[in-house]
Amino acid sequence: MSADAAARLARWQWTIYLVAAAIYFFSYFHRVAPAVVAPDLMRAFSITAATLGTLASVYPYTFAVMALVAGTLVDTLGPRWTLTAGCLTMAAGAALFGAAPVFGLALAGRLLVGIGASVILISWLTLLSEWFEPNSFGTASGATQGVGNLGALMASTPLALVVEALGWRTTFVVIGALTAVLGALAAAAIRDRPADAGLPPVNAEHRRAGSVGEVLRGIPLIAGNVRTWPPLLATSAVYAPLASFLGLWGVPYLMQGYGFERVRAANHIALIAVGLIIGSPLVGWLSDRWLGRRRLPFVAFAALHALCWLPLGIPALRPAPELIAPLCLLMGFGSSGLILVWSCVREVNDPGRVGLVMGFCNMPIFLAFAVMQWVFGLILDARWDGLVRDGVRLYPPAAYETAFALCLAVALAGVVAAALVTETRCRNVWVAQA
Repeated sequence: MSADAAARLARWQWTIYLVAAAIYFFSYFHRVAPAVVAPDLMRAFSITAATLGTLASVYPYTFAVMALVAGTLVDTLGPRWTLTAGCLTMAAGAALFGAAPVFGLALAGRLLVGIGASVILISWLTLLSEWFEPNSFGTASGATQGVGNLGALMASTPLALVVEALGWRTTFVVIGALTAVLGALAAAAIRDRPADAGLPPVNAEHRRAGSVGEVLRGIPLIAGNVRTWPPLLATSAVYAPLASFLGLWGVPYLMQGYGFERVRAANHIALIAVGLIIGSPLVGWLSDRWLGRRRLPFVAFAALHALCWLPLGIPALRPAPELIAPLCLLMGFGSSGLILVWSCVREVNDPGRVGLVMGFCNMPIFLAFAVMQWVFGLILDARWDGLVRDGVRLYPPAAYETAFALCLAVALAGVVAAALVTETRCRNVWVAQA
């Protein structure tokens, strides 16, 4: 490649990376934003914890249902237009959620947000696989989670401050408008592959899957591949409890169990996102560049994540208020090992079906997340002692501890699944398996 072509390639790589990063930032923001406004939602719509859990779980259920659809769209329509459509759908959903006069419309708004967001990461990962070298994929996918958790960080204390100033309804309408602007930017600035920009391919072995029928024929090959499942189960067992705490129940727990006011509680929960921002690129770099391994870092970080649930799930180990902040930071750092799922699953499946493989990953991960949100709410309602303040149910610490004990059990199962991950040594082994 000539020096001029290399320079053009670098410019396109940075442009595409930054635009896709901004979109994923907002999609992750949408994912965890309900945690900060949970009391407002319970008050506005007169709902219980289980119903709030249902509202929150619409997002991950939609991800699970859309997993194969999203992968198919990326492999046929292409990531550029899939990202654009996803952005505009998220924008409409956020605006509807903020303006909803009744619970049913708020539910519909979250459904639209989930549909739109479900295609974002798959599109970005597909762009990375087309525009960046294979031995950089773990590092690049780790950076995606760093970006995503910056979105989660913004959906904690900064969002709490904005909500306090503007109210939750106006805040979500404004977020919808900003998301729509990003959709227009995606259409203008992104290209699916180097060839579309007049450049030679970075990964010559990649191909477009072609028709929808051709894409769908790949589903049984992915689902029937026994090496696909250990990383998916391990990631589900890490992400479901983590996202339930970060994305919905962490702020109410600290407000009700420790007496923190909203902004202080959000500050502490934000440290989970900080831990993920620190850990995700580090895990990718350790795996790609230093260890040249996938299984070892996966197991080590899953074990660290599981340890963080011990003081939350065992009443005798209940942490003092001053220990909550370091515990949240460590939980986020330990859970960052989940970013290896994209590399682990991609490297044991057909490299020509990247979008479908990435989409398939979302199905069990977000299904587990959705079920955990709902079950968490059921546990809280089952142990509710009838106390209500300002229209919001107050749950005793014992109710949260029971739910956290379930999170601990799930996290420990994730360590076992991580130990069963196929060691690919950071290369695709699908041909050898076929």
